Amino acid sequence: MPLFLENLFIVTENQKFHDHAGVDLSGISRALLINSQNKTIEQGGSTITQQLARNVYLSHDRTYNRKLSELIYAYQIERKKSKPEIMELYLNAIYFSNGAYGIEAASQYYLK
Repeated sequence: MPLFLENLFIVTENQKFHDHAGVDLSGISRALLINSQNKTIEQGGSTITQQLARNVYLSHDRTYNRKLSELIYAYQIERKKSKPEIMELYLNAIYFSNGAYGIEAASQYYLK
């Protein structure tokens, strides 16, 4: 995976990617504060590892139970995989619209 591509996703999705063990407590705290003020689940504060956990193992339901499961899975992923492995798995699992799941499918669809 090209380093610029990894850096692009780190900058846009999770600037603290290399500094946490799968969970960004400040991001979750911010999301909880905003959600409690709005009385709805609008933000999740998910790290790249949490997004990977959700995309591979969980649903996209906006519930606190799913979020708790996501935190547990993210912690386990971080214990078993390196940051480069997590990034590769993430880039191969995310949805890029138009039926393209993963970076390879997206590149074939958008760069034809």
